[in-house]
Amino acid sequence: MAIRLTRRQAISVMGTGPLAYGLAAPAIAQSRTKVNFAMGAGAFYFTLHYIAEAGGLYKNEGLDLDEVNVSSGPRQVAAIMGGSSDVGPLGLQLVTQARQRDGNVIAVCSGYNILPMSLLLSNDAIARAGITGTMSTDEKVHRLKGLRIGVTTPGSGTDDMVRALLNRRGMNPNRDITIQPLVSAEGMLAALERGASDGFCFTTPIPELAVSRKLGQIILEPLNGDVPEADNVPYIIMATSPETVSAKRPLLLAMVRCWVHAMDIVRDHPDEASRLVRGYFSDLDQTVYDAAFNKYRRGVPTSPLITDAQVQKVVAFMKISKGMPISATLSDVFDPGIATEVLRSLGRA
Repeated sequence: MAIRLTRRQAISVMGTGPLAYGLAAPAIAQSRTKVNFAMGAGAFYFTLHYIAEAGGLYKNEGLDLDEVNVSSGPRQVAAIMGGSSDVGPLGLQLVTQARQRDGNVIAVCSGYNILPMSLLLSNDAIARAGITGTMSTDEKVHRLKGLRIGVTTPGSGTDDMVRALLNRRGMNPNRDITIQPLVSAEGMLAALERGASDGFCFTTPIPELAVSRKLGQIILEPLNGDVPEADNVPYIIMATSPETVSAKRPLLLAMVRCWVHAMDIVRDHPDEASRLVRGYFSDLDQTVYDAAFNKYRRGVPTSPLITDAQVQKVVAFMKISKGMPISATLSDVFDPGIATEVLRSLGRA
């Protein structure tokens, strides 16, 4: 299972500082800056955070993360909007949704640029539905009718993916299937094993774990192009509140610098990036881990900036998944000031 190690244990095990990659360290801070950090359920799309943490990048910036795992994107949004968290890595679609309701949350850095939720069904459900590997995506989705599909929480990325799959193909997710809010990866695997669920939508490595335990098979994989409506839809960003942008700008500049340096490590030192992330998925078989990391690595951005084209891709996906009118511009969901200042300081703007 992912995230067996605590934050400090992972850093201790990895033991690699940013200077190993030729990154310039700022002057040693006289005192460390506490960052209230809202984390979601562990997954490969948090690669930049994992590298910044295990690689010592946060430490090098004088940051001390007080990390709380709140399990889901909507809860991360609530923590940031409520002021209990300064920052968190979460879905751009959640920021877009919150801003539609005048929520005080904003993106300040890109984090992962592919929508990666896989759909897995139990072996029994696949047999009952008559699904085969040669079927089209449309045919597979139509055969989900009557099944119980697990997601994390209502309004989460997993919930949106399941709803988009059905809505796009003329089905009603509230009527044609039973969507089960199972909260965590552990809950999904347990429900599948007990026969209390027919499948779930989640990210690597949880579907792969289910496959390795012979509990089921992945029937739709967006990273392989199985879900056209999810193609090129950006996902994870670094979120904060406008109030934090105003009150804690140096903290955010340091956080974004860490992520930009982590992007460099993924691009220029992929083997080291893989080693740093490995500690967060220590229970995975090495072959499964290697395949998962290599698959997910291509979604790591090379720039902290978010573009208007990316925002419009998210809006288009949300219209399908939410089944309601949604509109947003780049300025509605992204404050470029922090990322731009970081790029200038690094001589990249």
